[in-house]
Amino acid sequence: MGVYSKITIEDISEIISFYDLSAPVHYEETVEGISNSNFSVLLASGQKILLKVSNDKNIEQLENEQRILHVLKKHHYPFSPGAFQTKLGKLVYQHKDYYGVIFPFISGSPPEINWDVCSQIGRALAQLHMLDIDRDDLESIRPYDHVGYGGMNIFEYTTQQNACSDFVLMFDKIFPHKLQDVPYDIFPAGVIHGDLYFDNTLFLDGKLMTLLDFEQAGRGRFILDIGIAISGGCLNDRKDNIDFSLVEKFLEGYEQVRSLTTLEKEYLNTAILVGFFSISLWRIKRFYEGDLDQSKKYNYRELLVRADNFNKALSD
Repeated sequence: MGVYSKITIEDISEIISFYDLSAPVHYEETVEGISNSNFSVLLASGQKILLKVSNDKNIEQLENEQRILHVLKKHHYPFSPGAFQTKLGKLVYQHKDYYGVIFPFISGSPPEINWDVCSQIGRALAQLHMLDIDRDDLESIRPYDHVGYGGMNIFEYTTQQNACSDFVLMFDKIFPHKLQDVPYDIFPAGVIHGDLYFDNTLFLDGKLMTLLDFEQAGRGRFILDIGIAISGGCLNDRKDNIDFSLVEKFLEGYEQVRSLTTLEKEYLNTAILVGFFSISLWRIKRFYEGDLDQSKKYNYRELLVRADNFNKALSD
């Protein structure tokens, strides 16, 4: 979560009037995260809510995200937030130039990474992958590649004339076969989070409370979701490479709920590398090509460094 939009208490009052909620009496900006503006709001009733203003997705994309969260709630997934509905039954509000959602406020903070945290997050991700979602609900969920970047999307980007040259050079170095040798279609699939960096979790007293930011969630391959999560969370103290002991604990937690297939185990390291490139490309689209935050224009490069370091470690 982050803050990119400035908003007044009058704006917040107008937005909250769309809901069966009491009036706001106080609000604070929250400054964690990368592409949204978020405000914790105390209501006259004593209830606390999280008001989210979207700075990155359009209304349709935001509605699709809420559809996913609705399906997860319907199927009793314990680690996804559920938005309040407006008086008109909508999950997304629109006010002036603002649109977004309102969630119940969940106490907690992103964790300090350790073995137990990795194990808990691994279990939570496996629980998501194990949901038995009926066909109609599953087909109502967008494909992941509508909002995220899998192996084929990454390869296609590298063939474009305006692709970042350092991204292309690192891709060619790490993937000499350009990911054309990966059997994408036969990996197990279902609902994936798509961006489970560990700062997209809240812990309280050492216990996982919720996963956050399902903005890149959709129907996709579980192995990619695992690779993104490991590449974004199981890092050493310098944050420049993977910590293999943390990966081990993450996978121990994951496989307490869902066992990896033989094929998934074979391609796990490839998935971790793809995870680095996936989020690096996401950052390119938002910050290098887009203008969401110019201070982050080149932050895609830190993921290329991590990918290079991890690839070297695999060869040692």
